[in-house]
Amino acid sequence: MMDKNRTLLALKRDEEIKDLTGYITGLGFDPSVVRDGARAIELAIQEVPSFVIADIDLPVIDAERVFHILRNNPHTSNIPFVFIADSVSDIKGFRTGIDVFLQRPINLDELSARVRQTLSARKSSGPGSRGIEGRLSHMSLADILQILHLNRKEGELRVTSGAKSGSVYIKDGEIYNSALEGTEKEKALFRLLSWDEGKFEFIPKQVTATKKIRSTTGNLLMEGMRQIDEFRKKKDQFPDKDKNLKSKVDSKTLPKGLQPVIYEVMQLVNSYPKVCDVVERSAYPDYEVYSTIVSMLARGILDYGSEEGAAAAVAPQFLTTDQAISIREKILSHYTDMNLNYGKIFLLSTSGPLASDFIKRCKVIPGFSMNTKSSFSQIAIENPLGEISAIKLYGGMDITLFSIPTVRNMGPLWRAFSENLIGVVMLWDEQGADELSELETAKKDILSKKRVPVLPVFYGQAAKGADEQYRKALGLKPDEPMFKMGPSDNNMVFEIFYSLFSSIIKDDYVR
Repeated sequence: MMDKNRTLLALKRDEEIKDLTGYITGLGFDPSVVRDGARAIELAIQEVPSFVIADIDLPVIDAERVFHILRNNPHTSNIPFVFIADSVSDIKGFRTGIDVFLQRPINLDELSARVRQTLSARKSSGPGSRGIEGRLSHMSLADILQILHLNRKEGELRVTSGAKSGSVYIKDGEIYNSALEGTEKEKALFRLLSWDEGKFEFIPKQVTATKKIRSTTGNLLMEGMRQIDEFRKKKDQFPDKDKNLKSKVDSKTLPKGLQPVIYEVMQLVNSYPKVCDVVERSAYPDYEVYSTIVSMLARGILDYGSEEGAAAAVAPQFLTTDQAISIREKILSHYTDMNLNYGKIFLLSTSGPLASDFIKRCKVIPGFSMNTKSSFSQIAIENPLGEISAIKLYGGMDITLFSIPTVRNMGPLWRAFSENLIGVVMLWDEQGADELSELETAKKDILSKKRVPVLPVFYGQAAKGADEQYRKALGLKPDEPMFKMGPSDNNMVFEIFYSLFSSIIKDDYVR
């Protein structure tokens, strides 16, 4: 029977024996020491230790041969091995996630984390287990991610702390994305890295998520811990989260070439003046946003605003959590060409200004954010083309709004960008009424390739009898909605998107 506290150190260097014996003892384990592979096999069979730490170049019988002999013995086949070597070696039969390879010089803190990982992996390899799990108070999230990286694991690392929960998606040891309560990428990951208490669980599974985090795992963890440390040091210097902000300069006067976070903060302040709303809605990590706000205040670009109007920034209820989850599950389970956590809605309009105005009105939607690459270009504002903005639904799904502002010859455009398409919004006004036939052609073309909900939206006040003409031109059935958006109907976007998402949930649009 395996001794949970017994460990076997098969080492040949006196200094390592001394250092590791003391360190392993301090961790609560009872180490046995041998200096050659033959004695390691004998003692392992007698004592069946909880794990073995072995120098790859043991005398008499090397560690790889010891490993194979013990693997073939039913009493010792499940013992995890920690191999130590001067350089990377290819070990036949190495069990990723259970066995560990460490290069000299040995980092004792890393060794401790890796030993815990091997024991968790051994425990998780039993019947009914779901993977590696444990508590953040015993092993930090950074250590866990480093271990998964070194072992080139693939799957989802779920982390919970109180009522909060988030996930990190890993493939071949690299962090592909992270999601936490509506945020994602580095912003979500750095928030998770700051948790000291909670539970983690790694679930091995295929990851099909789009790689949204480009940094290497090492650089990512280093930068995340740096930002967390800086945030804690400078927390008292940051503005109160309930303070209101206001811009003191016109965003159009900002010079080109500044950091993108500056432009995003400026735009967010104009729509959501409260500090906490700016931080929450920004795509950038918290420390970067707070630091940018402090810098912009010091330079006179921003100032503190009055508390009046704060209530105006609070958007009405859009979707419940259950509805958002239902939409996400419906999309992922029934649209077979979907990439994980990403859907696209086309905005087909008869003019650029219509698309631009519609996008601006969408700011009232919770989870809405502008694409900074396009939202500050004058050309994009006047004639937006491409991924203009996104709506984040509960559960980490992005709904991207992709604008094609003119309907003439749009076929090649929408076909080129139709991956992950889940819906279409068509926009026209009285001046664009002559182009309804082209909107209808586009609608038929889209539905012939993929069945998705299509919502027509008329801008302005239609003349008497015009509604029926528009409906006929677009081939709308009596029960199909046609929305009208007046100059002050800012909340109409809620009805439009709610109708679109409701249509997605219906089986009519499952293809």
